[in-house]
Amino acid sequence: MKVCILTPEFLPAWGGVGTYAYNLARGLQDRAEVHVLTGAAPTPVDGDLDGVQVHPAFREWNSAGDVSPFRFQAAVFRRLPRLAQRHGFDIVHTNHAYMSDLLVRLRRRSAATVVTVHPTLDTQVGGTAQASRGAPRDGLEARIARWRVFLEAVERHYLRGTPAMIFVSRWLRDRTFQSYRVRPQLSAVVPNAIDTERLSPAAAADGEDAWGSSDRPTLLFAGRLLAMKGLETLLRAMARLDPSVRLLLAGPGDQGPWKALAYDLGLTSDRCEFLGRVPYESMPTLYRQVDAVVLPSFTESCPMVALEAMACGTPLLAADVGGVCGMERRAGSSRPVTPTPSCRASRLSSETRLARNASASEPAHGQKRTPRSIGWRNRRSGFTSGSLGGRRRERRDRQPAPVRRRLRRPRGTL
Repeated sequence: MKVCILTPEFLPAWGGVGTYAYNLARGLQDRAEVHVLTGAAPTPVDGDLDGVQVHPAFREWNSAGDVSPFRFQAAVFRRLPRLAQRHGFDIVHTNHAYMSDLLVRLRRRSAATVVTVHPTLDTQVGGTAQASRGAPRDGLEARIARWRVFLEAVERHYLRGTPAMIFVSRWLRDRTFQSYRVRPQLSAVVPNAIDTERLSPAAAADGEDAWGSSDRPTLLFAGRLLAMKGLETLLRAMARLDPSVRLLLAGPGDQGPWKALAYDLGLTSDRCEFLGRVPYESMPTLYRQVDAVVLPSFTESCPMVALEAMACGTPLLAADVGGVCGMERRAGSSRPVTPTPSCRASRLSSETRLARNASASEPAHGQKRTPRSIGWRNRRSGFTSGSLGGRRRERRDRQPAPVRRRLRRPRGTL
């Protein structure tokens, strides 16, 4: 069997889709002849991609991995038919919401198509809309929001023409079926996976003090610098914390507007440090070096950062949105409560203190650490706080959590 994976981003370029495609290629290399058509220059780690044929979508590799989805669609339209004619692919796998094979579907193909749905435009635009008007917007975020009606119509047509889909969470599958009225011939829920050999409590690499490790409590945000990631909430919460607490932000994006916001909130560079892109092989060290990882997103399907942090035994503070709630419940370490809507940033700061205090009582280096998570409802209606290390906190003075409507599992799904 011959499989071709289409992905605009690919490790070491930043992004959950790039990590997913990299791990998928590694997992299939012993079962099929694997080809990858990508716009980002790959950097194999320890010969992981032996036997995988990586093809450039453009004439020159993009080492930064910042490839426009629309530009990549045009490149796939030109390159894929030639590769398919040369190698005879049986399956073409692509990742959504990039719709990488949107244009090439206009051509006649014999290979079967499988799409892994990570987010949809509906969840992305909805997440951005929940950020305050004053939160900095990335250029792509603004363009997608401006053309939302047109793009969602194209996306609906694209999804309805896809015979086989993989969803990274049940929440995403149910929302997609409900919002887009799609009924693929085959569908399955396959959560994201990570390499637990690299990402584990014992995976401390060289350069333990690369980010200025100290006795100061340290939090980490890892991800793209986007409004839908809840960065404004995080920075405002940091302004409420003790000045000894510092925040590291690792990931690509325009740092200028976020640095300006941090400065306006009184967060100096010694309290709020932007690391930019951190090499993938250095992330285990960074996860282990901090006291807690913070994921304040307004929308997530099955975030790699949450999985990686818990695999490394690092406490996690994650917004109870989308597929994150299901991840925490499967881990058995989350209990939702609903506080009043006026304390979003203050609630985050209080839960941060909990994570920091628990991290201070961690076992000695080399001993086994149990992955733990904690979440809060990052919505204007309140937050969801969870337990940390199995300890549950009763909040009787809060209103009960709203009843959630259960969606029936559509017929014909795997």
